[in-house]
Amino acid sequence: MKFQLAQKIDDIVYQHLSNLQIERIFLSYCTTIASTKVTALSEIRPPVGAFVQYACAANQTIRDAVETDRNSLFTKHLLKNIARENVDFTEVFRDITNDVYKEGSRKQMPFSINKFQGNGPVYLNQVITLVKPEPQPKQSFDDEWDENSEGNLELTKKAHAQIKAYYDNFPSIEDVMNDKKPEMKEAKAFTDSILQSVPSGNVTERATVCHVLKNMLQAQNIECLFYDSTHGKDLHDSSGILAEISSQERPFILKLNSSDGLGGGRGPTTQHGAIRFARILTESIQNNKVHPVIQDVLGRLSEAHRTDKENINVAAVYVGSFNFAYTVKNWTPGTVESLPELEKNLKDKFEQFSDAKIHPLLCRPAFDISDFDKQRNKTFPNPSETYEVGPPGRTQKYTSPAGWTRYGLKVIGKYSDGDNWLDPFRDPGNWYRAFHGTGRASADDFNKSKQSFDQQYAPVDALASIYKTGFRLARVAAFGSGVYCSPDPTFPEKKYVGVVQCDTQQGRKNFKCMLQVAVSPDGVVCTSDKNIWVVSNPEDIRPYGILIKEA
Repeated sequence: MKFQLAQKIDDIVYQHLSNLQIERIFLSYCTTIASTKVTALSEIRPPVGAFVQYACAANQTIRDAVETDRNSLFTKHLLKNIARENVDFTEVFRDITNDVYKEGSRKQMPFSINKFQGNGPVYLNQVITLVKPEPQPKQSFDDEWDENSEGNLELTKKAHAQIKAYYDNFPSIEDVMNDKKPEMKEAKAFTDSILQSVPSGNVTERATVCHVLKNMLQAQNIECLFYDSTHGKDLHDSSGILAEISSQERPFILKLNSSDGLGGGRGPTTQHGAIRFARILTESIQNNKVHPVIQDVLGRLSEAHRTDKENINVAAVYVGSFNFAYTVKNWTPGTVESLPELEKNLKDKFEQFSDAKIHPLLCRPAFDISDFDKQRNKTFPNPSETYEVGPPGRTQKYTSPAGWTRYGLKVIGKYSDGDNWLDPFRDPGNWYRAFHGTGRASADDFNKSKQSFDQQYAPVDALASIYKTGFRLARVAAFGSGVYCSPDPTFPEKKYVGVVQCDTQQGRKNFKCMLQVAVSPDGVVCTSDKNIWVVSNPEDIRPYGILIKEA
């Protein structure tokens, strides 16, 4: 019976594993009984890549279990050796052979056939000993700042402050979802009072612009509120994010009191140390390198949002105290979790939790009508006028949008870096002027003969679809990701300007709508196509007017 079992095993090994392109180890128990006459085993033909060991060689008998041991001699030494840690399998079976041969009085020697083709050691019982890393010395982060190798510290602080100011303008999750707050009730009532009346249709009047803005957002399933901070409670004004109305890059903001505990370590204790740490993390993200802190943050965020870690993308790391801007693929309120539940999950996952903010277009943007600046309202004459705007030696042409009416946004005094980015006009500190279409891309905007069109990216700014090979290729390969705008007002008007329909006192009208924006000379990429600029960082583009004209 034992002989037949051994023969059976040999046949199975050959028939079923000879064609597999993997490496396996097979243990075959071959035995004869001394009192029983048996025929010899047939030729053993193990498959390539296999290692086979039999309990004895040809014409030998094995020693069965004895009174002092329940196992046979071969099994006894097999069990003893196979549990050894971090020993190559060839050494394991060599020792089994030697032990059986010695204890069996040289009458039994296991027989091995090795056609294993692997490189390097193979462990049957590999145990990896984790070495505790040496603690990072404080000087890794908090050592004195070296301006020769790390750049000007004050300029770096200013850059972080600019990013922080942009994201701090996002509303907190707690503020967004609390409809019972007095300011939210006032905003709803005020919005109803504006929208319940039919507007005149005159684009220079505030009510008309509010209706156009409401309908423009409603077309993207976004509800908005209006409020007046001069006569009521102040909410987070969302006019600064109008240039992102067509973008899918709508981040959450996680604000922490410090970076302590992230990645299992202690964070920096100084401001410049935090800046240095944030730079290290940012560079690892940009270079697609694995960093234990980023991996830890991604893991915690994925648990808080109840989604796979692959769906989380950290977009920015900045100080004050320590903050992460991140996006969640395909996130919509109510599908994965409610916002209050999300905030609770974030508090549970991050011991240093301070606040959680959300991009206004992910929830319910609010617009302060006191920020509608009548002094900047203007109807541009025809023909257009051209000017040179920007830093000396780096100016770009500004072409006025002839025939459009601008409804100005009150942005003077809004930003921490002053006002000369916009005012006075043609100041050496002026940012470039550009125009941002509010239209939405569709399959018609793409080359239908190509199969690269991805419907999930259709809501992104249609200016990004100018290349015939498809939106994703144009966005990523041609000019890079970011907000697309044009220095030429006629370029977006041809195809990429949204048309909003409104009922007015003059009847139903169609209005074209685009944004007038200023873009940082240091943050804009002027592409090989003179009509297309790309701004990768949202803090480098600032809307200062809503442009409207009848279609």
